[in-house]
Amino acid sequence: MTVVGVGGGYRVRVDAKRRPTLPAAVIDAAGLGGSRELVVHADGPGRIVLEDPAVLLAQFQSAVARGKAAAGFHGSLAEDLAADRAADSAATH
Repeated sequence: MTVVGVGGGYRVRVDAKRRPTLPAAVIDAAGLGGSRELVVHADGPGRIVLEDPAVLLAQFQSAVARGKAAAGFHGSLAEDLAADRAADSAATH
């Protein structure tokens, strides 16, 4: 592995088995110390992103909460559905 600081980042060589070795400073700065499973995806030509699944889940939950608030839902979706069904039932009886 070759690690060279480049413009605030590091140059890392991928070995013959397509495995990069990430610098400890990068792992520590991202808060990813210790052994853990990550989500990996290609983010365009020449770019690979590693992410903590717990962080992705928190971001998704936050986006759902913002979407619910923007759509006027303020309780849980289950509570809103139950209220809608009760209103429909009352209207038909």
